[in-house]
Amino acid sequence: MNQFEEIKKNINREILSVVSSKNYIISTTIVGSFVSSPGIEGISDIDIVIIVEKLTQTIFEDINNSFQQIESSQIGLDDFDIFINNTFGPLKFDNGKNIVFHLMIYDIEGHIDHVELSPFTCYSWENFNPIQGISLREVYPVLNLQIKDIIESRRGISSYMRDIENGIITYRKYSFIEKNPILIKDKFMLDSKHRLEYSYHITFNLLNNFYKIITRELNSLKIEELIFFYLKFERFPNHNIQFFKDLFLWKRKESSPPKEEMERTKLFVNDFFSFVETIELSANIISFRRHEKTELNDGTFLGIKRDPSIIGTPKKTSDFKYHIGYHSGLKRSKETISRYYTTEIIESSLLNEIDYGLAEGLDIHQLNKKFSHIVSCWRKGEDPKFPEGECQNDVLMRVREFLNKTLEIDKNSLIITHLVVLRMAMFHYLNLDFKNLHKIRIEHLKGFDVFNYNEFQSVEISDKTRKMIRKQLSIKND
Repeated sequence: MNQFEEIKKNINREILSVVSSKNYIISTTIVGSFVSSPGIEGISDIDIVIIVEKLTQTIFEDINNSFQQIESSQIGLDDFDIFINNTFGPLKFDNGKNIVFHLMIYDIEGHIDHVELSPFTCYSWENFNPIQGISLREVYPVLNLQIKDIIESRRGISSYMRDIENGIITYRKYSFIEKNPILIKDKFMLDSKHRLEYSYHITFNLLNNFYKIITRELNSLKIEELIFFYLKFERFPNHNIQFFKDLFLWKRKESSPPKEEMERTKLFVNDFFSFVETIELSANIISFRRHEKTELNDGTFLGIKRDPSIIGTPKKTSDFKYHIGYHSGLKRSKETISRYYTTEIIESSLLNEIDYGLAEGLDIHQLNKKFSHIVSCWRKGEDPKFPEGECQNDVLMRVREFLNKTLEIDKNSLIITHLVVLRMAMFHYLNLDFKNLHKIRIEHLKGFDVFNYNEFQSVEISDKTRKMIRKQLSIKND
């Protein structure tokens, strides 16, 4: 073990010692560059995300004071000072002789707000395992990143750049009124070095975030790999890639700082969003939707052994014209597809709802009374078959067979199917925990879209549906 690995081990030990002694902390995760940093520079910004049930001034001060009590000698860096940064934002407080604990303290509601407003940051955090308590994904999951997220970020980036041009950077910090927290804005004066730092911050995060969207990857690429990835796109000008490369080489102290950084950053941002919008417009769309409601959607298990019609007369629900419409072999799926404009319609039994077998028509209480072993297996995170029926994995195999052998991904396609099938399709495309899929309840006529751009895809979910699923998968739904 080299010297820094020993120092890193000591820091982890001290952090764990603080947070494990406080029973009001439900989750602690060390995120960011400290985790992967191979050298001593990693101590300059140790990002620690702490989640508590309900944040008060007393709790906030207790956490901060406990970290302040850590001695640098306990870490193995006797001549360093401990610095506590409890602000939210990109500020750095390293002077070369600081061990900086960046404490990002949220309560559950605060973390929920942060996920909704800053999905890219929180998505990156979910790549790190907690050192104490439950994972951030269990508290409130991001679920996915999508094109809409990055397009909507343009307004925030424009505001960010105006700040930088004015020589300031805005950040947030807690203030307390009657011991209850509120977030207030403050500002920090920048020098020329920080202007370059934030130009790099903007360009890197745009490139990295879009890469994550269309590859559905949690992990970031190395900078050299990220540059190579974008060189494949003819629609993204090479001069922007060169500017990003120049900033990167400057950060590594391998070249002088690029000139006219703000003008070139503005050009980069404008070209980048034009590139994203062009990609979006050129994509083929695959829409997955749940069928219209029936009278038997009453809380009982409705699979394939009962075949009710939808309620009422179908009316057109969308003006979008699909090349192909796929439906299951059940009436509720066949009848729902007439709500949409499709040139060709194909039936596929692979899209049928799960076979509940002998549980068909029962509600959850009756199931527990008659087939208690099923519910017992679910509680253990297992995936049992329904008596004389299917399990979730059986449906997943059908869904993957449909996607691999039946679906024509180069055409705008509509798929009208059922709740369990939609869960499995969502699992196929997204990084979800299989044992929690049963929590997802997608409303009738709702679902998600997959945008296909050559070999790349992004999953797009409406704000309302995504927020609903996030809540269903969160700690508050347990």
